[in-house]
Amino acid sequence: MAATGSPLRVLVWDEAPRHAPKSVYPASINGAVAEGLRKFGGDALAVRTANLDEPEQGCPESLLNESDVILWWGHARHGEVTDETAARVVRRVVEGGAGFIALHSAHYSKPFQRILEAPGHLKGGWRELNPMEPEEIRVCAPWHPIAQGISDFTIPHEEMYGAPFDVPPALVLVFQSHFPYDGKTFPSGICWTVGEGKTPGFTSGPGGGVGEGLGKARVFYFRPGHETVPTYHNETVQKILANAVLWCGHRT
Repeated sequence: MAATGSPLRVLVWDEAPRHAPKSVYPASINGAVAEGLRKFGGDALAVRTANLDEPEQGCPESLLNESDVILWWGHARHGEVTDETAARVVRRVVEGGAGFIALHSAHYSKPFQRILEAPGHLKGGWRELNPMEPEEIRVCAPWHPIAQGISDFTIPHEEMYGAPFDVPPALVLVFQSHFPYDGKTFPSGICWTVGEGKTPGFTSGPGGGVGEGLGKARVFYFRPGHETVPTYHNETVQKILANAVLWCGHRT
């Protein structure tokens, strides 16, 4: 990990999505996310981008080992990510302690599924209206570092995901989404920890506040981010992701 006082080394990866309109994301999704991180992270973050079409699928061991936090956006090309690529990412997170942020449809990505050991199914369904519907996002943990400077807000056009979400219980639910079109809800900002530091097989413990412990790697999932709408240009979303990088990188 980067030395205290040095910028966090951040890698923003996407699948080079061919279905993301250039009119919305001229520099691809990873470029828009990186722009927001540079805007709100400033000198605290050293941001690089990579994508699936690059050598070693944008995830060579050397680059991963120089990344303190990895952001991952994938959708239509999950199956093209090889098991070897996924294993390198998982190893860097679970064993190496890098932070991992899964964006939108990355809930079905191999790294996310394997890091959390969960399928990531959307058991409440999903929906793309035309035009897309509003997503109302409530701050559930205003004290959490990822929520600093964030109030409840609405994204005017987004894809709907419906709860239940097939993932492990959250360490913290930071944000909750509501879709007023039909009242569906979804846990849209969730934190976990993984790796060394957690007690395998822990149940409810002996009392006295003794818990399973915290893993050395921090993981965050953020739901909004459909490829045809400009969610990653939204300054509130950009601020959330910058906050999330700092938290996943153990700076907050």
